[in-house]
Amino acid sequence: MANQKMVRIDYRLIHGQIVAKWIKFRPVDRLIIADDELLNDEFMIDIYKMAAPGNDVDIVKVDDLEDALNSKDDNVMIIFKDVVNAKRAVDNGVELAELNVGAVQNNKERFSVTQGVALSKEEYESLTELKDKGLNVYIQPIPENDKLSLESIKNKIK
Repeated sequence: MANQKMVRIDYRLIHGQIVAKWIKFRPVDRLIIADDELLNDEFMIDIYKMAAPGNDVDIVKVDDLEDALNSKDDNVMIIFKDVVNAKRAVDNGVELAELNVGAVQNNKERFSVTQGVALSKEEYESLTELKDKGLNVYIQPIPENDKLSLESIKNKIK
């Protein structure tokens, strides 16, 4: 079974920050993107597979994440596009090592909690539910930032 070095929510999936910062901070052999919609876009699949030179990239349905983790004995980073998919994986029985909320796009339903991370009340409640089940959930857009707890951002969610 794969060793989860990092589990991250980042709507951008694989991008420069992942490759230039996070993989250097937490070296991995493989990145696993768990996202059902992406599997329907061959062009973007090719882009993401080329975006992390030196690392394998698997793109799987959220429901197939456990199988992807069990397929190899290696060090992995799991990336979800959003809170909904991360929660769905846990609800499906996938044991996540942690959950780094790294980049959630701002919109009119979300409240900015730190630079690059905005959460809706529902997303905050879902993350709190995961934390209450024993999952280490924290906000940290880049490795140089201190980790923020859900409790520390509670007053920003209205």
